[in-house]
Amino acid sequence: MTEFAEKIVNKAVSLNFEKCGIIGVDAMKGYGEKLANRIERFPETEKMLRNFAHFADPRQKFPWAKSVVICSWRVGVYRIPYNLNGLIGKHYLVDGRRNKAADAYRGNMLLEKYMTDELHMHAASAHDSGITSCRWAAMSAGIGSIRKNNFFYGDHGSYYALSAFLIDQDLEYIHTPTHKPCSDSCNLCVKNCPTRSLAEPYAMCSFACVSYLTNKCYDNGAFAPLSSEIGGWIYGCDVCQDVCPHNKGEWLGDRDFPGLDELAGEISPEKVVMMDYEYLRNVISPKFWYIAPDDVWVWKRNALNAMRNGRDKRYEAAIISACSDEDGRVRAIAEDMKNGSGKNAERK
Repeated sequence: MTEFAEKIVNKAVSLNFEKCGIIGVDAMKGYGEKLANRIERFPETEKMLRNFAHFADPRQKFPWAKSVVICSWRVGVYRIPYNLNGLIGKHYLVDGRRNKAADAYRGNMLLEKYMTDELHMHAASAHDSGITSCRWAAMSAGIGSIRKNNFFYGDHGSYYALSAFLIDQDLEYIHTPTHKPCSDSCNLCVKNCPTRSLAEPYAMCSFACVSYLTNKCYDNGAFAPLSSEIGGWIYGCDVCQDVCPHNKGEWLGDRDFPGLDELAGEISPEKVVMMDYEYLRNVISPKFWYIAPDDVWVWKRNALNAMRNGRDKRYEAAIISACSDEDGRVRAIAEDMKNGSGKNAERK
């Protein structure tokens, strides 16, 4: 069985994954304990976090599963268009899970095919939605660690994508971590969190995170109290990673990500506010798919919020245009901005 484990790991590395580890599914039980602790610390998140409880035991959905193969892919090699830096989270910009032209997408498909066709294993994955907790699996397999900002860190900071596969074989391949732990005195990620969702090291309230607020929160009543702290972000946030000393100099940015430059020219707060809804649904949503096609009005809400926080006169024409938007929620926000009230309206 050691031979099979080594074959999988070697194949993953040959496909340009940086590291690959394998753990038994029972190792995921610890995730369940951490999830319970997080719910106890932030009880308001219980309803949402309970949806991930099955990650602690993949056999609930895959009774045949015996091991988890977890791989890391370095994404900090890609160049980020200057106009999107600070606007959209970098990880989202170079997300290859659904981009068939991306190297990571190809690597995921080929590794699964290798385990299925050549090693004759029963294998399963869900690269864009998850079959277990990738971060917990990666830490358990020793291919990286979790730092105070809750992100997975490999040899080159937190700029990684993780892919998990379930297989029907009892295998194990665990690395010996070599990363230095966070300094006890460092609290830069906590100190700089815009919305204070990172309440303390390793403890984050999801509902207050800028990433959640901008791509999963469709309730303006929940969005409004933290809207000014969101700043110029319209999808995701990089702050707690960018201030981390372990990320210094780790984003190389020397390769082009497929299709990103073309898309970058179409995105700015003003352009998003004035975008046709069909374009938002058919072009923007497939790339940034945490906002579903039926909810793309949220893009305009976020863009208007960024404009309000930016307080730049060049936004006036876009705000006036949004006062005639086809979606009442967008119109209401734009009207409040035009009238100078500064409130995020809730009416539809």
